[in-house]
Amino acid sequence: MSILVFSSAFARAGTLDDMDLRSNVEASIRGTAQTASLHLKIRVDNAVAIPEGVVRDLNQADEIADLASKVKGITDVDRSGLRLEFPASGDDALATRVSHTLLEMPQYAASAIRVTVEHGLVTLTGSITNASWRRELRKLCGGLEGVIDVVDRLESPPTADDRIQRALDRVFSVRAVPHFPGRVSAVVKDGVVTLQGLVPRLYDKRSAERDAWGFNGVRRVDNRLELGSTSAIRVIDP
Repeated sequence: MSILVFSSAFARAGTLDDMDLRSNVEASIRGTAQTASLHLKIRVDNAVAIPEGVVRDLNQADEIADLASKVKGITDVDRSGLRLEFPASGDDALATRVSHTLLEMPQYAASAIRVTVEHGLVTLTGSITNASWRRELRKLCGGLEGVIDVVDRLESPPTADDRIQRALDRVFSVRAVPHFPGRVSAVVKDGVVTLQGLVPRLYDKRSAERDAWGFNGVRRVDNRLELGSTSAIRVIDP
C-alpha cells in the first residue's frame, strides 16, 4: 500500500491585502451570468468578504457566497448585508408554499419531511431516504420568494460507520478520482464525521462539509479543515 507523505506549506489565507481580495471577489461575481447584472457593494475586512445589496432569492445569495469563497485568501463570507428582493407575505403562507413545492416531487412526497417557518427561516425536520437530496431540497426552498435561509435538521437512514467510511474514502482519500483539493482526512465515529487537514480555498472547506452530509447515516459533521496548501514530498511503497 502506498503512503503519501506531505509537508505542510501552510501559508495563512489572506496573503493578499483586503483591496486586492475585494477586486478578485468583484471580478468573480461579475464574471458569472447569474450575478453579473447585480448592483452589489463588496467590502473585504481582514479577509472576510462582505457583499451588500439586493438579491432575487436565497439561491442567488448562495451563489454570491460561493463565488466569493472561491477566491483564494478569503477566509469567510458575511452574508448579512444581502437583502431579498421579494420578502415573504407571511410565515404560514410560505410554509404552505414550501410544503406544496416538495410534495410535487415524487421522491420527496414519499418522505416524511415537515416544514416550519419563522420570519422567513425555513426549518426542515423529519426523515429522507437519501441524504444526497439535501442540496436539492435547499435549492427548491431557496428558489421560493421570501425564504431567507434553510435549516436542515433532516435524518437519513442509519448506516454502519464502516460503510460511511468507505463512502468518505471514495471522495477524500489520496487515491480518489477526481482528487479532492488539498489534503483532507475524513473519519467517522457513531455517525459523526470529523474533517481535518488543509484545503486551498474557503469554497473547498465548505464543499467538503456538504459532501460529507450527502451520505446516509451521517448525524453531524465537525469541520476542522484549515485554509492553506500542502506539497508532497515522496511516496512510500512498503
